[in-house]
Order: sequence, then structure tokens, then C-alpha cells
Amino acid sequence: MNYSQSIRDAFGIALVQEAKKNKNILAISCDLKNACKLNYFFKKYPKRSFEIGIAEANAIGIAAGLSMDGFRPFVASFGSFITGKNIEIRTSISYNKAPVVIVGTHAGLIGSDGATQSALQDIAVMRSIPNIEVFQPCSPYDAKQILKYVCRTRRPTYLRIARNEIKEFLDKKHFFKVGMVNEILKGSNILVISSGPMVRNCLDAIKRVNAKNGLLNISSLKPLNERLLIRIIQKYRKILTVEDHSIFGGLGSIVSEIVTKYNLKKQVKIHGINDTYINSDTPGNLEKQYLLDSDGIKKIIQNY
Repeated sequence: MNYSQSIRDAFGIALVQEAKKNKNILAISCDLKNACKLNYFFKKYPKRSFEIGIAEANAIGIAAGLSMDGFRPFVASFGSFITGKNIEIRTSISYNKAPVVIVGTHAGLIGSDGATQSALQDIAVMRSIPNIEVFQPCSPYDAKQILKYVCRTRRPTYLRIARNEIKEFLDKKHFFKVGMVNEILKGSNILVISSGPMVRNCLDAIKRVNAKNGLLNISSLKPLNERLLIRIIQKYRKILTVEDHSIFGGLGSIVSEIVTKYNLKKQVKIHGINDTYINSDTPGNLEKQYLLDSDGIKKIIQNY
């Protein structure tokens, strides 16, 4: 596969395809259906689509109610907005194990939309809430694979969806399995662990470094097969995590918690957004500024 597509477009198109097989799938928009790519669903299935307006808390309540009546609602907004409705998610969805899919788009370094609209703390928020699975696709094909699982299960779910356009790098042999990790490149020196659109940047960076470094993609952030992750980690000298998220509570924290839990004698470096808000700029310039582009990640690897 050799094509480029935004992960949010891949999500929107895949949701329509899955909804053809499952009539219980519904879409709930918070006045952002075009930005969140629910517009594909709204056009194809208008009678299964609900526009709530700029009212995420209300949308979560509606989604929870519909889910308890047998439906599988997808409620979408910007990740920074939807995960901010923490009490509604905890009380209406998590506590009741309501089978709602919360879709948080515009995660990471989104560009000119600005600091308040860029989700940089959403993984930390959602993984701390009981009963909710957390997934983040790294490519268009990965998004389609994750949607297949999410549309079959009845688990409360958070999908972290980036707007980044990614050149596909996974082959047709790739499939998503909840809890599993994908060792994209194998080595023995530094293991780079990433998730979401940063995986592609890490892949490009590692290929430019003359060393036996590996790359691991984690799309299933919660739950996570810890034993499998440990077996892979044990093959390497050092661990580097790379994420377009705060260094507190995200991917780096997940890996560090597991290393500590099992008393692994491994050095871990967390590379991400260091307790700050981002500027408004193009995604490319932001990645360069925060050393999350291919060049920046290459320097981090070489200096580690």
C-alpha cells in the first residue's frame, strides 16, 4: 500500500463501511461533523445521525442513553473538548459501562487551531477512567482495522484520532488485536516506542540512523499486553518513547509504569510535550519546534 490519507478521513470512511454491517451504529456530532469526519456518516445515514450542537456534555448523556437501549453510538468532538467533560464520562459512561465510543479528533500538534483546541492531555485523562479502552491508530489502514474491532465490541471506548495525513507504511498482513503491540523494525540497541502519527516520523528517523535500533507501535494503549511488551523490551539496551502528547500520563508514562512494575533494569527516556501548551503554527513547523519531526527524532536518538 502506497497512498496518503489523513487518519480522520480514514476513520470517517471506515465508520460508514462498518455501519453498513451493523445497524446499531449511530453518529452524534457536537457541531463539528465536518472537522471530525462524521460528515460521511451523516450523508449516508441521516436517520442514524444526530447533531447536538456545541454541547459535549449533553452529547455524552444522549450517547449513554442510546447505548443502554442497544445502540453503539459514536460521539465525536475535538479531543481537548470531549475529554474535558470528565464528570459526564465518568458518571454516565464509565460507571455504567455504557457501550459508547468517544472519538477525540485533532490530537497532538494540530496546527493553526491553537493551544486550546489541541488535545495534549487526553490520553492521561481517558486511561485513568475505569472500564474505558483507549486506542490510537498510527496510519489510515490501522484506523480501519481498529474500527472493525470497535464496531464489534460493546466496551466503552476512547478513540484518539489525528488529523495528520500519513503515507501508509503498514502492509495488508497487519491486523489490529486488542492489547497487542507491533514491532515494525527489529534491533538490539535503542527501542523507539511510539503511537499515532508520530510512528511514521520515528520510522523515517530510524532508517536514517546507522544503528541497530527497533521501532514498536502501540495502538492499543489500554488494555495493553504487558508480558509481550516486556519480552520485546528485554531485547534492547535502552528505551525511547516518542509521543505528540504531554510527557505526563501518556505513552511514556505507560511504558515507565510497566518497567517499574516488573523491576526491569532498563533506561527509559520520554520525549513529548513538556508540560506546556503549543503555539499556533503549521503542523510541520510545530513538529520541528518540538523535535517531533524526522530530523528532531533522529537527533534525539543519536544523542541518547
